[in-house]
Amino acid sequence: MTAERLNETEITRRLGARELAVRVYACVDSTNSEAKRYALARGATPCAFLAEAQSAGRGRMGRSFYSPEGTGLYLSLLIPAEGALSDAVMLTTGAAVAVRRAIFQVTGRETGIKWVNDLYLEGRKVCGILAESFFVEQKRYVVLGVGVNLYTEDFPEELRLIAGSLLPQPRAVRNALAAALLAELYDLTEKLEPDTLMEEYRAASLVLGRQITYTENGVSRVGRAESVDDRGRLHVRHEDGSQAVLASGEISLRLNEA
Repeated sequence: MTAERLNETEITRRLGARELAVRVYACVDSTNSEAKRYALARGATPCAFLAEAQSAGRGRMGRSFYSPEGTGLYLSLLIPAEGALSDAVMLTTGAAVAVRRAIFQVTGRETGIKWVNDLYLEGRKVCGILAESFFVEQKRYVVLGVGVNLYTEDFPEELRLIAGSLLPQPRAVRNALAAALLAELYDLTEKLEPDTLMEEYRAASLVLGRQITYTENGVSRVGRAESVDDRGRLHVRHEDGSQAVLASGEISLRLNEA
């Protein structure tokens, strides 16, 4: 079937009474970058940016996010960072819960969360989330970027053993999922509920109780992930009995085989 095209009117209709402007592009370098340019031009917020494709999609730690036309969903939500929204850690973990909810609502697929906020299905990464904050003069903004592999098949060689897709074949869900994602993220930013979010986050974790290898400042360590605290930090116990508390920052983590 022909890929369903993103439609501003349809997405806006599905958002209901939420006061959120929606902009759809054929292709941008990155929806997060487009959101930043919009903020620098003093555009009205909140505002959502979606693209059929990205030429330079971005992930955490400077990685790229493969963003082919028509087979994925690439979007960013730009909001002023005020009050509780200045808590970047809570927004980062909360966004993973919000996106997971939306995916289940629309596709019925139950994804798991790999700390900090990657979503996995059947052992493969199907969604990445990039939260960034920045200032325009004295005003602080947050942009929440989401990239979802809906039914992408032809991944680059370096991603073929890592990446996967939500759906086994194309379905007309892109506008419905775009609206659900934006609705969940918008509602998250309107009312952060740390207790509920962290309870859901821990329940969906793919990391807790597992042996992991993490790299921090170029040094690799092996340990067992014991808990995620209310600030979203991962508590790890090493083989020698020592412990570490990992914040999101510049840390790379992988699950070890059981």
